[in-house]
Amino acid sequence: MLSFPLMSDLPHSISTFGWSWERLTLSGPSENFWLGTDREGNRWLTKLRGPFYAYREIVFARLAQAMNWSCQSSVFLNLDPVSASVLGVKPDITHAAHWFIPEHKRQPCSEGCALKFFFDKEIRTVDDLAGSQIEHLLDWPKSEFAAFLFGGNEPPGRLFTTAHEFVIIDSEQMFSTGPCDLETAFWWNAPNGEPSQSGRMLAAQVCADLLSLSERDIKAALFIPKGIEVRENWPIASIIKASREFAASFDGL
Repeated sequence: MLSFPLMSDLPHSISTFGWSWERLTLSGPSENFWLGTDREGNRWLTKLRGPFYAYREIVFARLAQAMNWSCQSSVFLNLDPVSASVLGVKPDITHAAHWFIPEHKRQPCSEGCALKFFFDKEIRTVDDLAGSQIEHLLDWPKSEFAAFLFGGNEPPGRLFTTAHEFVIIDSEQMFSTGPCDLETAFWWNAPNGEPSQSGRMLAAQVCADLLSLSERDIKAALFIPKGIEVRENWPIASIIKASREFAASFDGL
């Protein structure tokens, strides 16, 4: 059970009419990060990256959640003219909105804090994650293997919630190229440079997770709702097809 709603429980797109806005201060280049509060009091994060980044992030999130991975829930965002003026962007351009998840501080919250395990330990292999009480922690290396499987320019980000769970975030760079060799992933080898049995097994599990999805699941992931315009700079469906073919031929064990 996740501490936030799944995408299947949310609309495909939302309008910002009547929202209030505040700029979100984060570490790094976050000048375009905004936190919106809708009329029901729900909070949404948007990075104003435009429709193609939004689509890639939403497609990956749909696939991840369909595979039962812990991934943030994202929807298409329709900006009303007032909100667009506040944010300083054009109202007719689609962006993504992400259900806002409060992040755990980068220090233990109590003596029994599950994240103390993570703060106190150097993580270099999948085996190093064993014994953690952080929920869904194996989805971290899964998401990084997925970046190779789905041709991501970079791995997704990671977030630890105040409920002591791991969540995949920031996956808009997925589907940039075709699938790449999983053996070059960080989690593949042990510190001595030899292939890690646990790393190879997890890579195989990622491939199995993708192959477990039906064609209906893939179609649902690629769905663009009425009223949303996305011009694909290159076709995402063909990359997913190539990823599934790659996963079917994977023999890392």
